Amino acid sequence: NLPAAFKTTLPSGVPVLVRHVGPADGPRLKDGFKLISSLARRCHFPGDEVTELGAEQLKALESVDQKSYCIWGALNPAKTDEPGIGIGRDRRIEQEPSPADVAITILDQYQGTGAGLLLHACLHYTAAHNKIRHFYYDVSGENQRFIRHLEHLGAEYKGRVLGLTRLRMPVYARALAVPQYSAAGFKFSQAMRRVS
Repeated sequence: NLPAAFKTTLPSGVPVLVRHVGPADGPRLKDGFKLISSLARRCHFPGDEVTELGAEQLKALESVDQKSYCIWGALNPAKTDEPGIGIGRDRRIEQEPSPADVAITILDQYQGTGAGLLLHACLHYTAAHNKIRHFYYDVSGENQRFIRHLEHLGAEYKGRVLGLTRLRMPVYARALAVPQYSAAGFKFSQAMRRVS
């Protein structure tokens, strides 16, 4: 399994500290949420015009156990004034032992740096260790780029509701298991190698 915190470098050259996120990170997440795009906010709260995280969302951090509810965060240690680079989280679906819902959020200025791939790789390794076998993603229909990206990684379309496309992907325990017939698959397998 991965350590609770480790340092690495993104393909773009940005240094990162990757670590577990918990209740003490509430203020940091609240500040970061104000900086993400309106599209990203709609992905997390479809149908609602949420501009900041409230007490209810922050209280959910108390149930983070890094097993049934796991959150990884990435920070740029060279920029202590920033709330962070992004987070990736998975939460086991109640009444179902093997799948979990996934969401990944990256601040706009770090889009395209490889930060999302890095956090996604962390989620796969941790989920495999915790015996989670499948991930579900609810992606805004506006975000066709991410939908295609997930499909290149082996995700299958499972339906659409409230403007969200639901996809299901196997959890990968190692880089060699990732489909590498596309550039997206190759980059993700490289991210998994970097994390391991």
